[in-house]
Amino acid sequence: MTKKSSSSRNPNRGVTIADVATAAGVSVPTVSRILNGKEYVAEETRQRVHEAIQALGYAPHTQARRLRGGASMTLALHYPIESPHELSSVLETPYITGAAAAASEKEYFLNFLMSQLTPDSLLTMYRSNQIDGLILLQVRMDDWRINLLRQQPYPFIMIGRCADLDGLSFIDLDFELAMRQAFDYLVQLGHRDIGFLTYPEDWRIRGIGPAVRSLDGYRQALNEYGVHSCYREIGLNSVEEGFEATLDLLQENPNLTAIVTVRHLTAAGSIKALAQQGRSVPGDCSVMAVGFGGNLASVVTPSLTTLEWSPYEISYEATLLMTETLAAQQPLTKQLLVPPQLVVRESTQEVK
Repeated sequence: MTKKSSSSRNPNRGVTIADVATAAGVSVPTVSRILNGKEYVAEETRQRVHEAIQALGYAPHTQARRLRGGASMTLALHYPIESPHELSSVLETPYITGAAAAASEKEYFLNFLMSQLTPDSLLTMYRSNQIDGLILLQVRMDDWRINLLRQQPYPFIMIGRCADLDGLSFIDLDFELAMRQAFDYLVQLGHRDIGFLTYPEDWRIRGIGPAVRSLDGYRQALNEYGVHSCYREIGLNSVEEGFEATLDLLQENPNLTAIVTVRHLTAAGSIKALAQQGRSVPGDCSVMAVGFGGNLASVVTPSLTTLEWSPYEISYEATLLMTETLAAQQPLTKQLLVPPQLVVRESTQEVK
């Protein structure tokens, strides 16, 4: 068997990019362009380089690429919260794991930031080469982070939307559509008295996108179907908040035949409150949740009908978009609105 042509190299050092270039019969810059996913390389050349990489067992050293290219190879995911105790109640863990998976695939590190940044601290992260790009969560309609960064040469994208989207990249959940679809579904089942448990009032006042857009979609649905408004802005932290808010809704309108919530936990609270009032779900009142998919929808009794998204997929795609933006030779703007998926389970039925 013929030995690999490694005798010309020092056997004590690892395979280098120069070794790959020699084996493939190309220049080192050509190998570098292929490793970094650049365009304008002939497919035959690209294939030859990949074969050389596989034959030699070459593994690009991310830290070395970072130092050579002047890039940190680090992304940051920023979710500003007032207190660390809020984290488990307001942020789905798959947002973090989805971003981490995509970053790892593209050989980026990922930092998760939940502090209340200042303009100086935000810009310092870029200027001191701590990060290459920033993924913004909990986006407000008028968000100071976006107002600042759009005036700078620093790349960022949003999981969410502000009011002025000119030239900005984002991926967001279509909350307005979700509310209209929830009413479409329930009205088709014969429901006309529909209660709504939505995001906290504080979120709406601060202009946080999901709160503003869900309420806008709700009002659009009210106008379209000519039904009366009956909603509460409540916390997202517990079953008990959904329980208390549902009792309040029933006091306002005892004839409710359906309730829509924006959290699975609050929907579980609605089911509990209805049971206390001697009303069965879905026999006397249907309950559905608009929000993120998860195990809770299947394990509550009855199982929840949902309009749902996958936070993992949203965060994964947003991170890929961030790396695509960083690799682009020209400014890149992509705007993606993700519709929800209706999953009918046991908690809804036609009005009898």
